[in-house]
Amino acid sequence: MEQLPYYLIKVSIATAVFYGTYYWLFRTRKQFVFNRIYLAGSFLAAFIIPLITFSTTSQLSKATNFLTGDLDADVIVSATTGIELDSSIGITTILLCLYGCGVFFLLVELIYGYIAAVGIRKSCTEQFIGDMQVLVSEENNRAFTFLDKIIIGKNLLDNPSMEMVLNHEAVHSRERHFFDILLAELFLAFQWFNPFAWLHVEAIRNNLEFRADDVVIQASDKKKYQLTMLGMSLNSIDSTLYTALNSSNLKKRIVMMNSNNKNQFSLLTRLAIIPVFALLIACLSTQKPAQISDNVSNGEQLTQLSTGLQENPSQPVNSIEEISKHFQKNLKYPLEARSAHLIGTVRIYARVNPDGSIQEVLDVKPKEEFLEFDEVVIIAYLNEEGKKLRKTKSYRHESLLAEGRRVVEMLPKLEIPEFQGNLIQFNFKYDLRQAIR
Repeated sequence: MEQLPYYLIKVSIATAVFYGTYYWLFRTRKQFVFNRIYLAGSFLAAFIIPLITFSTTSQLSKATNFLTGDLDADVIVSATTGIELDSSIGITTILLCLYGCGVFFLLVELIYGYIAAVGIRKSCTEQFIGDMQVLVSEENNRAFTFLDKIIIGKNLLDNPSMEMVLNHEAVHSRERHFFDILLAELFLAFQWFNPFAWLHVEAIRNNLEFRADDVVIQASDKKKYQLTMLGMSLNSIDSTLYTALNSSNLKKRIVMMNSNNKNQFSLLTRLAIIPVFALLIACLSTQKPAQISDNVSNGEQLTQLSTGLQENPSQPVNSIEEISKHFQKNLKYPLEARSAHLIGTVRIYARVNPDGSIQEVLDVKPKEEFLEFDEVVIIAYLNEEGKKLRKTKSYRHESLLAEGRRVVEMLPKLEIPEFQGNLIQFNFKYDLRQAIR
């Protein structure tokens, strides 16, 4: 659950970049089919890209000093105290509850709109107008498309512009625009806090209307069609699931119909999405580094994967001091983090079996109580003369987490009664210092 906020932030960033790309490159171009694919595909990609995981290699720094707290002091606190020390979890829980309430509200609204539309559809009677089958409603004086069905009010049957109205709705029906809208509203429910998500959904809706308008005016009089749109504007439809001739943003639609076809260099602008996708994947995807020890002999690299427990033939440890010596011997500062000037504290949780062996190692806090080990400090010294050392805090950087997991997974059996059968929290504080000469 702790990783959810970071995931949502990445999704929001991706959505903002995708919408910005559409706004600056594609918004004014009459390439409605391409825009439809891009808008729907990029909205979905924003949720997928942060889930992409790459396995990378991260070397460990040799310039590392190890510090720990006072070993003579009581380094274990009670389970209750350990829980209260993590004060930030309260804020995170509140934010997640607010987020969940927003998602729930929008999903309920979406379901309610769908049920209402189904109710309207069931109350209609089927009729043929020309060669087109439509559903006629006794109560609704409007024309719209739901799923692949065109629904019109009975009072519109004698409208002189009925042919253009039906041609517009036929485009929505034939090209299944309803599913774009449904998916957009569903994705929006999980990004309701992001203003760019709302803009993205509006862009999807507008593009579908642009597409339907463009098809109609190719076979009809443009000015007569625009007057029909204005004449029906009072019969607006208050639902997120409908597509209709008299939808909102009539001004934008009329401007688009009257604009010139600005498709010069269209292929070049379309190719621009390739570096956009590549950049987002590089920046927002998850990297799971394999830790490589700097104790390499005869060119052989010892790889410690961050997943899976490592076998360790060491003798069992019987005291807190021996655990600290284990960390002092094995902890390294990841070269990737050191080069990027990354510092921060990471929390690693080890579930210990009753016999003292490590059952599993986690980097996300479980909901159960835990015992807290004294903070372990890892310091690396940088030889950057004449430069001010600028540090960047990063509490979830994968290389720091992976190094913490690695050394905890390497722990031998813990023959310490207080630890056996309990969950232990280890705090590893990574820090950088300027080398003094």
